[in-house]
This record gives sequence, C-alpha cells and structure tokens, in this order.
Amino acid sequence: MNIENVFTFVAGAVIACLLLTTGHWMPWQLSRIWAYVYGVASLWIGFAIWRLPVGDWLTPAGFLVLAVVGGAVVKLAYTTDSITREVREARMRRAVDDDIE
Repeated sequence: MNIENVFTFVAGAVIACLLLTTGHWMPWQLSRIWAYVYGVASLWIGFAIWRLPVGDWLTPAGFLVLAVVGGAVVKLAYTTDSITREVREARMRRAVDDDIE
C-alpha cells in the first residue's frame, strides 16, 4: 500500500465520519428507511473516495449494487410487515365487533 492509498483511505474515512456525524445531529426527522439510505450512502461515499482515485471503479460499483439490492429488500420487508399488521388488526376488529364487515 503506497502513500496515495493511505491518503485516500484516510480521506474517505474522514468524509464518511463527518457525513455520519452531521446526519446524526441534523435537526431533521428521517423515517427509518431514509436514515438507512443516508447512512449507507455516507459509507459508500467514503469507500468511493478511497477506491476511485486508484482506478478501482469495480468495487465501488459492486458495493453500490449490493446496497441498492439490500435497500430494496429492507423496503419490501417493511412494506410486507405493514400490510401483515393491517390485515391482523382488521381481523381482530372483526372478531370483536360482529357488525363490522
């Protein structure tokens, strides 16, 4: 590992840390999904800062694809949980009140 790799690694780590700490203390109210997106994007940016200057575009691209696929699975899981919860609550309401159709 040469000095350029060390510099870009440190720069990427510092940027990722600054983004994460800024996101943590910003006075915004992000949903859980958007907080995940912000956190993963912050890490990806730090990783890309480390790898892209040395000509490595494949691993940041792979990381991005994995992050997008993982995010889609998490969103699908949250949506499935929400639908399941609504169906369960509707069944409970019907069980309590016979007049509800």
